[in-house]
Amino acid sequence: MWSLGVLCTLDGPQSQLAMLREMRRVARPGGRIGLLVYAATRPELDDPPEGDHFPTRGQLSALLAGADLRLLRQAEASDLPEASRQWRDRAAAVERELRRRYGGTPQLSEANEQSDRIGHLLRSGELTCELMVLSDRNRP
Repeated sequence: MWSLGVLCTLDGPQSQLAMLREMRRVARPGGRIGLLVYAATRPELDDPPEGDHFPTRGQLSALLAGADLRLLRQAEASDLPEASRQWRDRAAAVERELRRRYGGTPQLSEANEQSDRIGHLLRSGELTCELMVLSDRNRP
């Protein structure tokens, strides 16, 4: 199972821990959990998106331990190869469809603003984008 960038949208550490525990609970025995998470490189960020709660790496480690999850592999997204042309084309098609369907709505404007803020925080080094593969510490 995968969670792509959802952890930071929850309303703080208790909700984040509850989500991680639920992911562990529903993973099949011996199954893996994929997690893409934005991690803060410092406790206070400049102009973070409203409502987002980015754990630091230390806080993320504590959350994983509290959820009885074991880190099997980890990589920073910036260290991964560039997305394929096919993937970029598909992403562009999704963006076009979102603009077609929701272009004039305040919700899409807000989502784009939030995305721009996250992009700024990534470029400034205040956030990192981490890809993790996890498993239940209590299962083989």
